[in-house]
Amino acid sequence: MAAKKKILITGPGGRVGKWTLKPLMERFDVRVYDLRKLPEDPDGVVGDLQDLNVLRQAMAGREAVLHLAATSDEAPFVEQLVPNNVVGVYNVFEAAVQAGVKRVVFASTVQTMQAASTQEFVKVSDPVRPCTRYGATKVFGEALGRYYFEKHKLEVVAIRIGWFAGYDDPALKKDRVCRKCWLSPRDAVGLFSAAMEKPSVGFGVVIGTSVCDDPWFSRTEMKDVLGFEPQDDVVKLYGKLPSS
Repeated sequence: MAAKKKILITGPGGRVGKWTLKPLMERFDVRVYDLRKLPEDPDGVVGDLQDLNVLRQAMAGREAVLHLAATSDEAPFVEQLVPNNVVGVYNVFEAAVQAGVKRVVFASTVQTMQAASTQEFVKVSDPVRPCTRYGATKVFGEALGRYYFEKHKLEVVAIRIGWFAGYDDPALKKDRVCRKCWLSPRDAVGLFSAAMEKPSVGFGVVIGTSVCDDPWFSRTEMKDVLGFEPQDDVVKLYGKLPSS
């Protein structure tokens, strides 16, 4: 049996990690980096995104980093978004290079382009149109990832995550907007895994959604860049909504 790939996951104590950490730990040799100790990894590293030295130490011996930690929605810009989503993402990329990590999978968001989503079907190749300041910080993270790939040959996959929700969320049965860009827990695990395992990916940006109802966003890049196709279909799971 091949040895499991050694990865670091930042911020697995958040909303996405609640559903994805345990399945990822079954697939990979996981070390966690979070603001607090997590029961899934009692030996995990406690720290924040401001401490470059601790981040570098946490990445020692790791082959890849799944970077989920961030201020995950609109928030005060100077007080929260800049420290966590601008300085913090710089520290992650820089620590990865210093620690000899080969790849960073960066959790971006469809909010980098959602200003266009109500008017047209959106592809990765379309210009970014962030609908929030949070989305704008993720545009910065993607651009910084491109810089680290070009300058330091650090492989980077940016995943523009759609509306992430667990299977028990009532919005999946009634909210047309959520159903247009849902990313399920199972597909998130599969997508993150593909982004860490696909050989020689270089730099890539993909949109992460499941099979959605009248989707806003392209899934083509997931297949073309990572060879991944989602398994969950919102209509098959929750039925078709009546015509409005």
